[in-house]
Amino acid sequence: HVHIHERAFSSDLLSKHNPLDVAFSIVEYTLRALKDKLMPIVMRSGGKVKVENEIDIKRVFTAPLSLHRKHDLCCVCFKPNAVDQFDISWANLESFRHDMSWKEYVEGEADSLAIEALAAVGGYRGWAEGVKEAKAASIALEEKPQAAKIGRFQVMALLQAARYYLLTGDLDKAKSFGLNRAIFYAWAKHHARDVKAALAAARARGAYKKEKEARGAKLIQVCGEEVFVTDSGWFTMGGVVQSPKDYDRQIALNISSAIPYEEAWKAAIEYLKSFPQSYLQDQQKFFNEVYKPVRDNFVDLVVKRKKSVHKTLDEIFKQFR
Repeated sequence: HVHIHERAFSSDLLSKHNPLDVAFSIVEYTLRALKDKLMPIVMRSGGKVKVENEIDIKRVFTAPLSLHRKHDLCCVCFKPNAVDQFDISWANLESFRHDMSWKEYVEGEADSLAIEALAAVGGYRGWAEGVKEAKAASIALEEKPQAAKIGRFQVMALLQAARYYLLTGDLDKAKSFGLNRAIFYAWAKHHARDVKAALAAARARGAYKKEKEARGAKLIQVCGEEVFVTDSGWFTMGGVVQSPKDYDRQIALNISSAIPYEEAWKAAIEYLKSFPQSYLQDQQKFFNEVYKPVRDNFVDLVVKRKKSVHKTLDEIFKQFR
């Protein structure tokens, strides 16, 4: 990691620009300028080395002297002029070599770089309400395109939202319900063997009481499931409300990185319409018969299948010629 001390930016600059816009723009600006110098290094590595401007919630935020998640090593800091002398032994837990001068900074010393980068790049491109632009810089060997894939969490949220929408016709609450159920099942997977055990465990720990007290939430039956809902009508879990905007940011935006969200939504609606309504109103049937069979291959089994169904008679007859 190449780190710029966060206080190298003045409070005046950060009052005018979101820190995420500043960080993204500086990295993007730097990679563009150094691409011709970095590419030969990437090529010599055979593709093992790549330099990207990517912000991902799955990535680990590393702090000075933080421990490696797998190896008995720690994160050490050193100045750029020492990079050629670096040895992995510097990171040994019992004898690490760590330069404490990483704390040295002059407030505002990076302002001019930030202003120049912001002018050239324009800020972070991942804001949910932002205008889509070209992809962020990536200096790497060209990889074979991978098939579009949507994670289980997003598939669960999408299908649950579509399920609620078909049963009630309320799109905003459907989004809240979809995200809420995805969070619940992700939690249940790690805390209980099945949904009933998960609910029992939650009651035993007083989670239900906490929910009732938080934001005036009350327990209701909807779509065959017990769910907490606030007075404002949004669903909640763990004292945190799941709003339609949260769904758009965490689910729709993520799905859009694989396929257009509207395409996925329409496919989900058509897929659920193929089941009896009783399946949508039953928690176990929905999970086992509707969600489970497509959770790992939603694009191939639902989206592409939907496309193949809508063929003209001429296209169908061509298959038999």
